[in-house]
Amino acid sequence: MRDIEMKHFGDAGFLYPFDIRFDPNDRAFLDLLPDGRVRFRVWTEPAFSRVVLVLNDGQPRGEPLLRREVGTGDRFVYWEVVVRPASPQLTFSFALKTNDGRAVYWCQHGVDHSVEILDRFKVDLSRMAPFETPEWAQGAVIYQIFPDRFANGDPSNDPAGAAPWGSPPAWLEFQGGDLRGVIDRLPYLADLGAEIIYLNPIFASPSTHKYDCSDYYHVDPAFGGNDALRELVAAAHARGMRVILDASFNHCHPRFFAFQDLVKNGEKSPYKDWFTVHEWPVRVRYRPHLADAARAAGREMYLRYLETFTEVTGVELEPATGEGALVQPTYLAWYGVLDMPKINLSNPETRAYFLDVTRYWLREFDIDGWRMDVARHIVPDFWDDFRKAAKEVKPDAYLLAEIWGNTSPWLQGNQFDGTMNYFFCDLAVDYFARQTMDTPTFLNGTAAMLALYAPQVTACCQNLFSSHDVPRLLHEAGGDRARLRLATLFQLTMPGAPGIYYGDEIGMNGGQDPLNRGAFPWDRPGTWDHATLEMTRTLARLRKEHRALRHGDWRLLWQGKNACLRLRARNGRRTCGCGCESRREA
Repeated sequence: MRDIEMKHFGDAGFLYPFDIRFDPNDRAFLDLLPDGRVRFRVWTEPAFSRVVLVLNDGQPRGEPLLRREVGTGDRFVYWEVVVRPASPQLTFSFALKTNDGRAVYWCQHGVDHSVEILDRFKVDLSRMAPFETPEWAQGAVIYQIFPDRFANGDPSNDPAGAAPWGSPPAWLEFQGGDLRGVIDRLPYLADLGAEIIYLNPIFASPSTHKYDCSDYYHVDPAFGGNDALRELVAAAHARGMRVILDASFNHCHPRFFAFQDLVKNGEKSPYKDWFTVHEWPVRVRYRPHLADAARAAGREMYLRYLETFTEVTGVELEPATGEGALVQPTYLAWYGVLDMPKINLSNPETRAYFLDVTRYWLREFDIDGWRMDVARHIVPDFWDDFRKAAKEVKPDAYLLAEIWGNTSPWLQGNQFDGTMNYFFCDLAVDYFARQTMDTPTFLNGTAAMLALYAPQVTACCQNLFSSHDVPRLLHEAGGDRARLRLATLFQLTMPGAPGIYYGDEIGMNGGQDPLNRGAFPWDRPGTWDHATLEMTRTLARLRKEHRALRHGDWRLLWQGKNACLRLRARNGRRTCGCGCESRREA
């Protein structure tokens, strides 16, 4: 049979090193849908007027891809088509036309003058499964809470020496927030429009942030213990809200039972392979003669931390002399942080333990999902097992990764449903807050962000611009609340799951950690930005009322140098309040 694909347009292909992108192994480019159809997506530089998917599945035909004008400038145009193949055995290539009418052919090894049988992409759909993310999480409004600073509902469980509520946040200082405080504020969260409550870690730990967990099966007593979580989840579910928990399986506190066994029993410990120890016994070398230099460098608080390190962790500080660092652990610690020994999840016994933790809270407490800390620092195949364990207990559990940057390898259907979208964060901060990014760059970045993942994944990504790890947007905006409102408008009308960091909706401010972890000023409503609060409520309500805002796509309709929202009437006409030359009939 004649090879009809060889020259789809009848002409030999123009050989030029065009920037065309398609990866059949990435769900963003080729995705099997639940109904058996297949979505194709291709990125091209803006040199093309037409892109055709040329299928050879027993019914030779060409399917034009729709051009998605979601960006401007000289970067990329994004093309899509959804087809129903006649056979699960797909062979295909792409035929393109340049803006001046020349043919270009794209096959598995790139641009070619024609496409032969061996050049075509080959995909066996029977080896793929549809990648379905939880419907309830797609586009849902996420409200992130740092528990020690959100609300103090039960002062009786405050840690000893807790600072007064609203004190300037400090690294080692508690203020008494707890889960009872979250329960008491559920009416406020429901009125705000929150659909998912995302709690920063709540498991037992001596720190305020609790990413250094010492007991993965118990909620910290200062937060109210396990019973408080059970009550919170039930009360949230009664109001139609979901609850997801945060945890780090990458590192723990030295008081974690397995690490303490290493400290006590050394190489004879049955948990020896749960961690990485460079030199026995487990200890930290400390060079006191370097303390003065550390103090002069502004590390006084760190030296105070070292004074109680052995008491808090059970790990010996061994005085050392000579050259070297101020402190050197003999065990692998995450980024060298002494009280965060890194967990070895390649070890089968360690892995089994943490998979049981994964199932336990879903099964016994009916939580709705997990946000997993520093996911890229953990051996990748652990997340395959993690997803299986979580979905076995609760098939619609929402699994969110904390990965800064391109999370594509973790979002292919076998690991996470979505990611904390720090691409969104940097775009919003630079464009709306700092105003260091021009509009074409912002729109190009937005288009690339939306094309980076499959749509059902994009819908589950937490679109944030503030968090416990970065300064609040209002800080980056120099306190300008109008910029905060513009960013919030963008956030609550974009594809994805908008992530509100507690207090942003009332204009809370704060720079780098710990300043971004201040106490919510429940006792000072006069300090609230009520205009931003009301706008957030309105937009969250509109997302629920209008499906397009939660599940719809995004298209650029217009851009210009002056897009002014403040108009005033003058002589029957409306004139821009900023003084530009735009005019519009009243």
